[in-house]
Order: sequence, then C-alpha cells, then structure tokens
Amino acid sequence: MGRSSLKNICQKQGRIYFRRKVAGRDTYIRLPELDDPDFAVEYQRVSSPENKRRRVAADTMAALVIDYRKSSEYQLIKSPKTKRNKARYLAMIESEDGHRTVSGCKNPHVRKMRDRYLDKPGKANNWLSTFRSLMKYAVENSWRDDNPAIGIKPLDTGEHEPWPTEVLRAALDVASPMMRLAIITGFCSGARVGDVIRMQHSWHDGQMMQFVTAKVVGKKDKGVGVAVPMHPLWLAEIEKVPRRSLTVLYDRSGSPFSSPKAIQERMRRLMAEIGSPTYLSNGKPKLYSFHGLRKNAACYLAELGLSDNQIGSICGMTPPTVRHYTKRKRILMVAEGVASRVTRGDVLPLKGGRNGK
Repeated sequence: MGRSSLKNICQKQGRIYFRRKVAGRDTYIRLPELDDPDFAVEYQRVSSPENKRRRVAADTMAALVIDYRKSSEYQLIKSPKTKRNKARYLAMIESEDGHRTVSGCKNPHVRKMRDRYLDKPGKANNWLSTFRSLMKYAVENSWRDDNPAIGIKPLDTGEHEPWPTEVLRAALDVASPMMRLAIITGFCSGARVGDVIRMQHSWHDGQMMQFVTAKVVGKKDKGVGVAVPMHPLWLAEIEKVPRRSLTVLYDRSGSPFSSPKAIQERMRRLMAEIGSPTYLSNGKPKLYSFHGLRKNAACYLAELGLSDNQIGSICGMTPPTVRHYTKRKRILMVAEGVASRVTRGDVLPLKGGRNGK
C-alpha cells in the first residue's frame, strides 16, 4: 500500500492504524483495512476531535472512562509517567470499546479484547491492567456487581526472566564492545536500562557508582539514591571502551543515548542472533530483555547472603520486589543447603518401625 492521503493514517507491519497524541505520546488505534466496509465509520469515529465533548450513552465504557478520569484514584496518581501511561490506555479503551456497555461485559469479551494485541504481549498486558483497574472502579461505584477482568491471565512475555548462564555467555561472545559494556553494567549494577544510559564517569570513583534512580520506587514521589559497589569485571569493561562522552555508554556519534529504545532494539537483534531455546504462549521465541539482568543482579547478591534491604539499597528496589525477584533462587539455595542431609537418609522406613516391632 502506498502512502495514504487520509490524515493521521499510517501503516505498521501491513496493518492500518490511526495515530493520535495522548498525554504527549503517540497512540496507535487499529483500523479495518481500507477496502473494508467498516473502515469509513471507524475512521470517522476515531478522528473526531478530542476537544469536543460528544454525548455518550449511560452504562457505556466511554461514560465509565470519563467518570474514572474525574475520580481521586486517577487524579492523585503521583508519578507523571504512570499517569501518562494510564491516560494512553484509557483513551484506547474509550476509542475502541467506548460503545460497549459496562453491565454487558463478560469474561470472554475481555479475553477477546486483550487478544487484539496478541502480537505485542507487553501492550496487551498493559491494556489488561488498565481495564482491570477500570472494572474495579466500576464495581466500587455500583456500575456493576463483579469484575469481568478477574481470572484473565497476562500473556507470557518472558521480558523479566533472568538470563541463564549459557544465554549470558553467548550474548557477550557476539556483542559489540558497547553492547558488552551495557550488558555487564546492567548485570553488575542491577539498574534499569533508563538509569544505565544516564550513568556518567563522574558518578563513580572506581569503587562506588552513586546516582538517583529516574523511576519512582515504592510509594515515593521521586527516585531514590543508590550506591553500587563496582565489581572488577565492570571496571575492566569500562576501561576497554574509549571515553567519548560524559556518559559511560554512548551512541555511534559519541553522544549520550537520548532514550532506552536504541539499546532495547540492539538487544532484540542480539537475542535473535544467538537464538532462543523456548517459546512464549503466542508462539514467538522467548527473547530475554535488559530488565532480566536486574533479576540476575538481585539473585547474585542473594547468593552472597545479602538481606532484602541490602539488595534493595544497591539495586534501587523495595524489599517486596527483591523477595519476588529472588524467590526461585532462594528456594534452590535452601534445597542445595540441605541436599546432603536429605539424600543420606533412608527413604523407606526400616521393617517393623523404630522399635523393631
């Protein structure tokens, strides 16, 4: 298909989308094909000016979204990023499903609406989380008696799984020097990719990397200060890369990365290059992401015997997040610690019982 003359229409991966700004961010709404009889109606609906208050029928999703936006639950969201994301998905629900009735929505309907984004599991899960919150609000305010999103499971993304040793080694073997440094920085610091690309040489003294996280942690309304002991492996990798920027990581032009997207895209290409042993529920290969290195770091520190508070202070996590990230590792550590005692005992009791009777 050539470039469409219709305003705000674009094509992505062979599909037609309407692009609009929501909370300052591009949001894409799926449309029928151009030759579909419903295209004209859908295009007119989604392209209606947002600043015009259109009448919405009672008991519709659109009416519920409008009511929810006025609530204290939405208005008092502290994190600007969280509020932007929620606004984006609320707008999607209003545009795509605003005509549906709140009372008539059932569990199978929610599953079908989620599965519209099957090709993007992360987006599907974000949509589901927002819709579940919206339905919870509907129950609390007597729009309906139950939450139809309860029991709908998120799609498997694999994005937050820790990297197995063989995946980490394979990635480091084929990665470029800058990607090697990015991976090792994520692994040794436990920092999010947004914080990794911000790290500056002046933030460390060769022993400790100190910074304030860009993301809100826990119930705080701003980032938290962290101090990360620098492993010799990390320091050695930093020394291998020429200093062409104030930041430890930089792009091909020598400038700091303006967003995590470039690193994430390179990471996806790297994972595709080394291959992946398992598959997700949607049939796509399981590609480990940068965020998985955050779990690797927490598990490594847990193996060293650090407490939840100590790990959280280093990685900028709350203790509950640490416990969630290290749960499987600690189960394995407990099993390994008692393995010799368990395996040297008799599985079957001696004949006749303890007293030989």
